[in-house]
Amino acid sequence: MRTSAPARRPLAVRVGGAAWVLVALYFPAEVVTARAWLRPYRVRTNSISNLGVTGCDGSAATRLCSPLHAMINSAFVLTGVLILVGAVCLREFLPPGLLRRVALALFGVAAVSAALTGLVPIDVDAHLHQVVATPTFVARNAAVLVVAVGLYKRWRVFALWTGLCGLVGILGTAAILLPGAPFGITERLALYPFIVWVVTAGFSALRARAWETSPETP
Repeated sequence: MRTSAPARRPLAVRVGGAAWVLVALYFPAEVVTARAWLRPYRVRTNSISNLGVTGCDGSAATRLCSPLHAMINSAFVLTGVLILVGAVCLREFLPPGLLRRVALALFGVAAVSAALTGLVPIDVDAHLHQVVATPTFVARNAAVLVVAVGLYKRWRVFALWTGLCGLVGILGTAAILLPGAPFGITERLALYPFIVWVVTAGFSALRARAWETSPETP
């Protein structure tokens, strides 16, 4: 088994890198879903979860009506799956030990939370939606900060970029709690940096061939 590991490692990196690059599909899914609204979708005041509402009749049509809710809810689920696949396949970019285990655990929480957000739309069960959606706000940004620490010695520039994305995400998450803050804006400041980072990390993994210098490479 030991002798076959190097042959498997490049394939894992290609799969993981591609999975994270494909997370970028979330952005067009959100734009298309928002443009399909019967009334203007306002990024400043409408939450991302509003895009996933499944009810669209009677009085609801004048407030929240998302004809393409299936698209964005599917995007939530797909994003969660891609995050998890990428994290598992690219785990050797991090040094073995506690940092790797913590990062993988946080990526796992972020991925499951993102996927469940699409499976439990806010109008189906608002309380449960909030319960399953909240962890990703913290876990995804914490994961990025852990990765920044793990990468710093070997890929300093990318580690700094990683840390910047995590910091912006954390500040966005904190801004959600500010009285009077526009939720649609602060929510995106909390969530978007992670998606942008994941895509850039995927591209970097595909280009860097960094598995050749992984601490676990024989």
